Amino acid sequence: METSFRDGVATVRFDDGKANALDVGWFTRLDAALDEVEAAEARALVLAGRDGMFSAGLNLKILPGMSGPEFIAFFEQFSRLVLRLHGLGLPTVAALTGHAIAGGAILAYACDMRCMTAGPYRLQLNETAIGMPLPAWMLMVAQSVVPRHLEARALLHAEAFSAEAALAENLIDDIEVDPASTVARAERMARDLAERLSPAAYAATKARLRGPLIRAALDGLAADLATLR
Repeated sequence: METSFRDGVATVRFDDGKANALDVGWFTRLDAALDEVEAAEARALVLAGRDGMFSAGLNLKILPGMSGPEFIAFFEQFSRLVLRLHGLGLPTVAALTGHAIAGGAILAYACDMRCMTAGPYRLQLNETAIGMPLPAWMLMVAQSVVPRHLEARALLHAEAFSAEAALAENLIDDIEVDPASTVARAERMARDLAERLSPAAYAATKARLRGPLIRAALDGLAADLATLR
């Protein structure tokens, strides 16, 4: 994971050479990157994956070896991280440089805007297809983006959306032809928001818009996560 800064925009890129699977180490690094972005007083943030893969979600290979309490602690760290990103007091843009599946999709939905690479890639919350009920906090984040008419397909039926279908349904904001141009476009989107909007007003409005739901999600997190055992 690498963080770079240019013209007030912080870009956090992650690349494990594989599926960009999310684990405790990844959670810790992104949390530290968000600390760095806030300390540097960046005016906007871009999250970007590697070519062909934004993130395939949680690292499922490590889950079978976890005890119940270990899994709850693992998922709590992920939950708090995504909710932090969702409430971050600056414009955030996800550069979907490939597949964004499960936890990768919810990271994308936690951002304010999304740009996706055209091609054989999918944006998908597939939890109900793999036997996991979507936690209430995850539904809350997804519903900030997913239109009401699309909730059954996107949240209940685990439908996968191509970049073109996602744009048509307003799940993303733009499409680019390749990963490099996707990141560049996401950075321009972030820079435009930073330049034409008041940082203080943006932060305050986002806090009023999302803060009550995020606080409610955090207050109910223990009960929410208990349903995943």
